Amino acid sequence: MTTLKNRSLIRTVALAAAFSAITATSVFAQAAISEPAAYQAMYPYRDVLNNGAPTRAAALVLQPPAVLQAIQRRESGLDAVEAPHPYHHRNRHAGR
Repeated sequence: MTTLKNRSLIRTVALAAAFSAITATSVFAQAAISEPAAYQAMYPYRDVLNNGAPTRAAALVLQPPAVLQAIQRRESGLDAVEAPHPYHHRNRHAGR
C-alpha cells in the first residue's frame, strides 16, 4: 500500500511541476522586451521605454494630409516667410 501512495504522490508532484513550468515560461516570455531595436522596428509608433505606449507620432498618423502639411510648413519656418511682391522693384523705380 505504501508504494501505491508513493506513486500517487510522485505523479501529483510531477504533474504540478510540469504545469508550473508551462505557465511560468509563458508569463516570463511576456515580462520583458529582449531586443528594443527589434521592437522599435516592428512598432514604430510605440514607445519602447514606456511599456509600448503610443507616441505623439501615432496621433499624427491619423490626421488628414492637410494637417500634416501645415505642421511641416510651420516647423520648417516656411509658413512664416513673406515673399515680396514680384513687381516691387519695378514699381519702386518706375518714376525715374
